[in-house]
Amino acid sequence: MVLSCTTLLAQPRGEKFEKIHAIKVAYITDKINLTPEQAERFWPVYNRYGDEMRAVRRAYKELHGNAMRNIDEDIEAQEKILNLRKKYKDEFLKVISAQQLSQLYDAEREFKKMLIQQLKQYHSKPNEKR
Repeated sequence: MVLSCTTLLAQPRGEKFEKIHAIKVAYITDKINLTPEQAERFWPVYNRYGDEMRAVRRAYKELHGNAMRNIDEDIEAQEKILNLRKKYKDEFLKVISAQQLSQLYDAEREFKKMLIQQLKQYHSKPNEKR
């Protein structure tokens, strides 16, 4: 899986994100041990959750870029993210167990950490065409 992420970094942006999403789906499915029946019901909920999370993060970044300029607005964005987690917790628990939900949050962090590590390695290689 790590090798797959590394080779993806050299691909065009749209293609790259589609393939990263496919790897993330496989990674999470494996990490939380989704049954086929659970996966069928889980992924539509997770995709809505992901869309809403990205919208909150995108809106915040559009206002502030990557720099924190207003502590109150930063706290407000974090609060919106927390509210989304609360909102989707009950939806997730209709499909997966509490243990799987906890594993989901761990898997998301692990996957993000893995991607960041791969990006750092990719960008630290000298004399490579990108």
